[in-house]
Amino acid sequence: MSDKLIWTIVGFEHAGFGILGLFFPQKASSLVSFELTARLAFSEVRAHYSLFLVIGLLAFLALFQSRLRRFTYQVYMLIFGSYLLGRFCSILLDGFPDIAGWFVILAELLVVLVSIWRVRVTPGYSPMK
Repeated sequence: MSDKLIWTIVGFEHAGFGILGLFFPQKASSLVSFELTARLAFSEVRAHYSLFLVIGLLAFLALFQSRLRRFTYQVYMLIFGSYLLGRFCSILLDGFPDIAGWFVILAELLVVLVSIWRVRVTPGYSPMK
């Protein structure tokens, strides 16, 4: 799988979710069963989904700027690795998720594993740096 294909897929996915949450926070929050009952809640959803928009745009930049590819994979590892940490804490503290929750965990794990793989095969990788 080429970097360009990976960046096209994750770019559209994250930029799309980012735009959805930034401009339609109620629709985005309903996808994860959140109910927005205060102005601060709208702000929180927009702030979170703006991160998705930014990393989606970063993925598109990495399509054309090869020097950004390694950095972009590292950003994805950091962000989605932290999401996975939170999800596993939730399993320990709240119990097992429903099937939709498992699909989210699987998708985030896939992003992290692909990012680790691509960082390792990208020129300039050294585990001792």
